[in-house]
Amino acid sequence: AEWTALRGELRSEADGSKTSSGLSALRAAFLKEAGRRLRAPLEFLFPEAVSVDENGVAIPLLPTLPSRYDLAKLDAIIRDELSLADPRQGGGDLSMAAMISDQVVEMLNEFCVMARGAVSDYDGREDEMMMEVVRSGSLSESMAHNLNIAGVMSTLASFVRNAPENTYVNPYRPAQSTRHEEASHSCRVALLPALKEIDALVKSAILDPLCRALNRRVSSALARMHRGTYLQESSTDAAGQAGSFVQIHLTDLYESICTAFLARLPNEYAVAVASTVATYSIYSFVSNAALLRPLGETSRLRLTQDLADFELALEQLVFKGGTSLSLSQIAGGKPYAELRAVRQLLFWNALDDRTLSPAEVARGLLRDAWAKDLRPSTLFHFLFSFAPALLTSPHHFKRTDAGDYVSGTLVKLDGSVDDGEASAWMTTMACCDAYQQRESVDGAITDGDRRISAILMVLGPELLRRRRQ
Repeated sequence: AEWTALRGELRSEADGSKTSSGLSALRAAFLKEAGRRLRAPLEFLFPEAVSVDENGVAIPLLPTLPSRYDLAKLDAIIRDELSLADPRQGGGDLSMAAMISDQVVEMLNEFCVMARGAVSDYDGREDEMMMEVVRSGSLSESMAHNLNIAGVMSTLASFVRNAPENTYVNPYRPAQSTRHEEASHSCRVALLPALKEIDALVKSAILDPLCRALNRRVSSALARMHRGTYLQESSTDAAGQAGSFVQIHLTDLYESICTAFLARLPNEYAVAVASTVATYSIYSFVSNAALLRPLGETSRLRLTQDLADFELALEQLVFKGGTSLSLSQIAGGKPYAELRAVRQLLFWNALDDRTLSPAEVARGLLRDAWAKDLRPSTLFHFLFSFAPALLTSPHHFKRTDAGDYVSGTLVKLDGSVDDGEASAWMTTMACCDAYQQRESVDGAITDGDRRISAILMVLGPELLRRRRQ
């Protein structure tokens, strides 16, 4: 009670004014002045750059970004304010560390608002920026500007992360003080919202649009596998040619992503981009490969070789992204597990036994250990390669290209796949219903395995049930 009275509180008077008692007025004045000192450098950051042409017409330019000197000056101001809570430096009390940190957080939030406004094409034109990357495959001026902003935010986050220890602990090393350690810890906790705000800004305004742009490039390259690459005769002709599909269309693409984009990003952001691109690439490659039809023995052997080359290319992408994780650890290991399971799926031969009923074939497939690592849509679409021509492929049923069907339904540009499984099953059921109607009219089917439709109808509900668990 005595401390509450000493601290005081703000009171509203009848005339609308506010008065304070105790120390609350002193505390408010101190925080106001601290906030003013912290915000003073912000007015000089991110100035608008404008030029004029020969006719005197203003030409808008990209905003000027803070230099490393500007950020170091901001770091010094932050540490000076935090040091006011140190009795040996600022003459205050260490319990003030969290209170001053709240003012730092507010200042950094304003910095993030200014940085978000400086992001190129932030005003709803990010689709144009992505299409520019898709067409050129190189770093445009606006994209380079955004990557530089990511570098600025990474440097600022590093300064903020190290400020508590540089203020309260490092000046007294090798001596150790429990009180200074506690002040550093409380300050570090109080600054966490600012670090989260910085990461959220970079992810939403820079990394997510960049990942979507890069994944569109990958998607357009993977869609080329449906241009006869794995047809039986083209596979035979290509046996003597140098380079597989992956070596021709994907290896150089991933190399350009590393040199043009990942190399210019700070390590923590490059890791996120490389992981997202690798996840999308695996899911998209598998989904496109499952839609290949027909798929003969020679084509399967060629696809198996491409899977090995594809895995090697992605390992290089992830490694150059700066992460210590392997491809098998990206996104919880699920994409890589499916990539490995596809190799087993390619040489699945249970349909060779013509005496098995559709239910027996389905149960045998469900018992295979590798089947649990495959998405239901991958199994559905792969089985279409054994089916009669009367059973329409899902993308043909939707009247779209296989690549567009994969990118529009099965695999989102952020690498997520869960939303497309239910839609893939609905399309598969519609294909099977149409096939059964055609079969009842034209019973003379000589190509493919007539059991596929029944096998799909048995597999579908069970696979979706397993995925929901």
